[in-house]
Amino acid sequence: MRGREAALCKEIRMPEASPLLAGSAPVCFGVNEVLPPEAWMPEPDSIVDAIADLGYLGTELGPPGFLGDGHAVRERLGRRSLELIGSFLPMHFSRQEQFDAERTWLTDSLRIIREASGLDRPFAILSDGFDEPERMQFAGRIQAHPEAWLPPERFRTLMENLHRAGEICRQAGFEPVLHHHAATYVETRDEIRRVLDAMDGSLISLCLDTGHARFGGADPADLVETYHELIRHVHLKDVSAPLMEAGLARGDDFEVLVGDGAFCELGQGDAGIDRVVQALRKHAYQGWVVVEQDRYLGRGDTFEGVVAAQRRNREYMRSLGI
Repeated sequence: MRGREAALCKEIRMPEASPLLAGSAPVCFGVNEVLPPEAWMPEPDSIVDAIADLGYLGTELGPPGFLGDGHAVRERLGRRSLELIGSFLPMHFSRQEQFDAERTWLTDSLRIIREASGLDRPFAILSDGFDEPERMQFAGRIQAHPEAWLPPERFRTLMENLHRAGEICRQAGFEPVLHHHAATYVETRDEIRRVLDAMDGSLISLCLDTGHARFGGADPADLVETYHELIRHVHLKDVSAPLMEAGLARGDDFEVLVGDGAFCELGQGDAGIDRVVQALRKHAYQGWVVVEQDRYLGRGDTFEGVVAAQRRNREYMRSLGI
């Protein structure tokens, strides 16, 4: 590892002293927990080779198991001088029976991440589950469909279980952060604010996702201004409002919108990423900034084309000084 990069990787063990550190994630290369029937995913080694070649310092895990078990992940990333930043961990916080069943999965996933990461406190990126039929169907237009809103009693369950998950993660040596996400019960601007205002910041911090914020009708730069003290992790993602709005007008669900490219390359959409980075710097955010482009790969996609798109994303980050 080159000297400057080695120094940065040491600094990330102390987030309060670190600069903005550029990371990537397998989702940029079409790796998802759930795929449409016609979708395909590249081989893990091809993905981590590309992430290293593009000049990133680290990557998130992708679905637990995709890059192997804990020791395999550490070896695979270590050979490329990449740090494992953390992992996306969706759970059904508002469904008590499902959450109870998922606690074992959470513990097992944390063990894999702990074995794989060299960070003192890797990120446990907690998200509400995104397989509720009504939320998938009406993603992007939730405000117009009260039948898809979360009832008060289930909101209380969501908050209680989110805090329980945060406790589990902290006890296991992780930094838990909440990832608001389209097609979940934490999608819209009002839902994001409702959860963050009720969240115990001593247990859980915020993973700001610029694309999902804009998808749900929030201004991500405004979220930085209001909740900057909670932000410990950032996903840079862009979204094309015209493409999204055209799909919503057709009645497309979330899966179709992703497949059609609603989450576009950085700087090509309407998330205002340059304003977000300015706001983060204004409030002295220090730590990882992970580029994410939610996408599926279909028959017309090639790995070379995917890498070219991620190269453009990396160049855009560099244009912002990241």
